[in-house]
Amino acid sequence: MKVYMDNNVLVDIEAVKYSVEDFTEMSGATYYYSDAHINELLEAKGNPKVSQGGRLSLISQLCRCNNILTGGFEAPEIYEKEPEEMYRLCDTPMRAFIAKQVNTGDDLFMKLREKLDFDSTIFNNVSPEIVLEMINERIKQKLNIDLMTYLKATEAFGGKPLYHTLFNLIDSANYWGDKKTSHSNIARLYDAAHAYFAQVCDVLVTNDKRMRAKTKAVYTFLGVKTRVLSTDEYLRYNARRKMEDTMQ
Repeated sequence: MKVYMDNNVLVDIEAVKYSVEDFTEMSGATYYYSDAHINELLEAKGNPKVSQGGRLSLISQLCRCNNILTGGFEAPEIYEKEPEEMYRLCDTPMRAFIAKQVNTGDDLFMKLREKLDFDSTIFNNVSPEIVLEMINERIKQKLNIDLMTYLKATEAFGGKPLYHTLFNLIDSANYWGDKKTSHSNIARLYDAAHAYFAQVCDVLVTNDKRMRAKTKAVYTFLGVKTRVLSTDEYLRYNARRKMEDTMQ
């Protein structure tokens, strides 16, 4: 079973809410990390609460085979590379420049939201599985084009940009919208990146309920079968699986 953990799960392990052994002692589970983990760690440089070396060591402990997911045109590609080496490769001025541009750029999707005339309560109590279909119907009504045709006409149709576009679109519709801060745009970019990388795994584990909802919406729309679970759900899921294996 291939498992991808969001950055917040690593933070919880560092805070001793869970132990590394809770994950590494699970039979049949192989853990993957991505350049999103590394870039998010680099974002935290200078934060006294985050140990750069400690986080890299934790990733190494979990991903014993050094399985890293990096971006392909359509789907992520899997390589073997030590976290420390990836850290050195990602630590460039270009990474910091891109992060700054994302955080300070105009919010294109708020303009799209205005065109689509979303009511702020339209998605209250809506399940993730139908969110993007509802948005799709709205786009057809207002712009006389379906969502996939619209996306194909942009530069954000394939790979990671597609996930980023869909996450932004969902957020612009106020579905589990992120609280606007100086960091919210780049945080959503990382959420979308983690969801993109996790599509080639069996399970995505994240303790961010907003990300879970958005990811389930995107996965349903794109036909991705990856399960999206909180840490507690994941641990219960594995306990159940272990019990079933014992009974067979």
